Amino acid sequence: MAVITRDIAPELPAAPTAKISAAEMQRRREAVFQADADNRIEGQFSSPESNEVFQAFIRGEVEQDQILSRLNALHRQL
Repeated sequence: MAVITRDIAPELPAAPTAKISAAEMQRRREAVFQADADNRIEGQFSSPESNEVFQAFIRGEVEQDQILSRLNALHRQL
């Protein structure tokens, strides 16, 4: 059972080629952490595979509107 922690994406400065700022990365990290906490309260846990999608979102490689389609595609494969 995978649990997202605050260190899902270590607090590192944004790389020079990063698409988002360090502040945006932190905002995304906190949003993912809060969503995961809410889900755990409801008894739902994320998989290591879905955590990869969330990590990509935190890093700025995936936008919010792409998360659901990536998760759906991932779970169709499982």
